[in-house]
Amino acid sequence: MYRPAEDTFFMEDIIKNYKGNFALEIGIGSGYLTSSLCSNFGYVIGTDLNFDSIVYAKNTTLSKYSNKLLICTNFATSLKFKFDLIISNPPYLPNDTDRVGLKDNTIYGGKEGIEFTFQFLISVLPLLQENGKILLMRSSLANINKMDNFIGNLFSQKKILARKNLFFESLEIVELAGVKDSISEIQDY
Repeated sequence: MYRPAEDTFFMEDIIKNYKGNFALEIGIGSGYLTSSLCSNFGYVIGTDLNFDSIVYAKNTTLSKYSNKLLICTNFATSLKFKFDLIISNPPYLPNDTDRVGLKDNTIYGGKEGIEFTFQFLISVLPLLQENGKILLMRSSLANINKMDNFIGNLFSQKKILARKNLFFESLEIVELAGVKDSISEIQDY
């Protein structure tokens, strides 16, 4: 389970400015960001592949909120609903597969640090309201150029809302909107 860290608090500073009816978080970890969503949205769904994360969040971080539903599932594959806001602080670091012990899927997002994010975006495309927005975190250590090309094929709008420079990387929070009609190009990734 991913515990709140500097990137979590960075994302929280941004999502507290969003309000609406329905929100979704993919990969809730401890439920910290989901609790911020519960304060600003009428109804919130949080998903995580790790059942222990769901149980932890339900019994601690999110215990006081009645406007949430937590689901143990991979990405958003089991959902058929439209959301005003979809967020994720995905695992975004590249995974050096030559080194032993780097199998932590809470921080490593694939060989280039973008593979998890690609799967996340594909899974939530049909769930975004017409005027809805997606917020996600990304790292300068990941293949940002490839990610931007992928995003450009799926969305008509991309904004970098905030950037935070850390010791060894820069983090960005990206807002996406305007799902394009022609998403057939995603098979190339």
